[in-house]
Order: sequence, then C-alpha cells, then structure tokens
Amino acid sequence: MDMLTLKEELLLSALVMHGGSSCGAPLRRTVIEFTQKEMVYGTLYNLMENLIRKGYVASQKGAPTPVQGGRSKTIYSITKEGEAALRETMTKHESIMKSLYGLEFGG
Repeated sequence: MDMLTLKEELLLSALVMHGGSSCGAPLRRTVIEFTQKEMVYGTLYNLMENLIRKGYVASQKGAPTPVQGGRSKTIYSITKEGEAALRETMTKHESIMKSLYGLEFGG
C-alpha cells in the first residue's frame, strides 16, 4: 500500500471526522480548520477523484436539493481500503515520532 500524501491524509481524516461520509463543502471546511490554509474546490475534487481511483473513497449522487437549485450533491464515503491506508499512514507517523522523541535538533 502506498503512503498517503498529506492532502490525501487530511481528506480521509476529515471523512472519518464526518462519520465516514460527507459532501465536498464540509470536508473542505474541516481541512481548512486543520491546516489554517485555503483549499480551493478544484484541488479538493481532484484529490477525491484520485482517492476514488485508488479505491480509498467511493462516491454516489445524493437526492436533488432545492438549495442547490435542484442539483444533487456528490456524497463521498471512505472505504475499508481507505481506512486501512489511513491507519497505516498514522502508524508510520507514530513510529517516526517515537524515533524522534528525546532527540535534540541543532540550530
């Protein structure tokens, strides 16, 4: 399994925080809260398409809503493979942190 990029990790983490599924706008807000940096919708949707191709996310169209002018929202859901990839990435982070614990950084 390939290690996730930081942005992929952020999006999968945001999906988990939203109960495993969400449409794009709440995910974007959560990532912005995490990073304190802007994420344009184009970046978010391109990343979601990459995660779908990798099998880490599934998508489906929701029912049309009057708020969206009758358009349906795309609902993204983390898959079992996505959960495993996120868990593996988090384990690697923990291992790195343990290796660094107690080391002094020169400056």
